[in-house]
Amino acid sequence: MINESTITLKHASCPVLRAAALSALIMAACGIAQAQEPIQAIRLREIKNLDKLDPNWIMGLCNLPGLECNKVEEPKLYERKTATGAEYYAVMVNKTISRLVMRAPGQWEALNVWNLAKFPAPPKAEGAGDPRLLDIHPALYPVAPDLWAVAVLSNTSESYSGGGAAFKTADFVVLDSKASEVTEKQRLFAAVPFSCTKTVRACFSEKEYKKSPHCHDESTGFLALKFAPSSTGGLHDWTATWHETVWPGGVPKTAQTTTRTVAVLKPGKQAVAPGMFPFCGGPVDQ
Repeated sequence: MINESTITLKHASCPVLRAAALSALIMAACGIAQAQEPIQAIRLREIKNLDKLDPNWIMGLCNLPGLECNKVEEPKLYERKTATGAEYYAVMVNKTISRLVMRAPGQWEALNVWNLAKFPAPPKAEGAGDPRLLDIHPALYPVAPDLWAVAVLSNTSESYSGGGAAFKTADFVVLDSKASEVTEKQRLFAAVPFSCTKTVRACFSEKEYKKSPHCHDESTGFLALKFAPSSTGGLHDWTATWHETVWPGGVPKTAQTTTRTVAVLKPGKQAVAPGMFPFCGGPVDQ
């Protein structure tokens, strides 16, 4: 905030010049404040009930060129608030992500359609069928001014006697308005650990179950990202912080520990070197 009493004006006797100078200083200060605003990801809100939003969404959305619906799986629809209202991002069964606006119920317009049919498919669990819907995290990640990426998630699970684990990795994929077909070229970072949970049984006798304060080895982890303008004026710099909490078996919850591991992600290269993040001891695809 600018304190008017600290401003010295050569023509203090002229109220018009004084007001104009003050206005210019305020505008300059506002411009500096806006320029210093942190670069952040944009959260998207998932629309849980498409019928409530638009009773005619099947006719208005599924018939748009390049989009496809089926009788089993509804599209995943996410809302982004804008200065003029709202726009939507839809994940369809034909492995497309589209950016849309709804002009009126049943009247949808596709601003962009990105086809990921040729994008490298995430590894499938043994015996699992080919998923028709992409799994994305509901957020837009800043790549450069007016250029965003989404996190396409891969899920791996493991089962143990008395426990199990789930691991999520993310491919960060650039949604370039000039590219309708998304291939590996639009993959900014690959196989970045995104979240994990792991539980392994640590008690094996009735006596242990009765006396132990904790009968499992447990770990959980998640990724946090920060963004900064590039010093070279190119793509934004991404810094990843991995948070992991470990609660060993046989000890009370007060003995659990949390660690933080920081890595700078490099576009176009292996995002995270093997072993850099603990990832609950889970796999990272190369």
